[in-house]
Amino acid sequence: MQKMEVKKAKKLHTHYEPDFKEEILRMRIAAQLNSGKNVDEISKTFGIGRNVLYTWKSKSKMKTKTKTSEEQTTYSLNRNADRLISENELLKKENARLQSERDILKKALVLFSTSS
Repeated sequence: MQKMEVKKAKKLHTHYEPDFKEEILRMRIAAQLNSGKNVDEISKTFGIGRNVLYTWKSKSKMKTKTKTSEEQTTYSLNRNADRLISENELLKKENARLQSERDILKKALVLFSTSS
């Protein structure tokens, strides 16, 4: 007996440009708002699977959430940096005042120690 080799057909994976994906998502949202078209109609019109449209939509939402959290992080870092800069300025002023007081005390010590 000979074994028969069965070759599996490879599925072709279609890659779409990001601009195309964004445009389809915009059209999908606009179509739903204006005419009540559902995903099936848009899927058939452009020959794109429903699951692909849903995947694009969820990834788009995740990117938006990521951008929002990055913006919040940037805002927090900027606020923290501003706080640190102002604190640093205050500490420099205090340091200068303390150095001045130290210098005055050193001079006073020299005067008191030599006058005796």
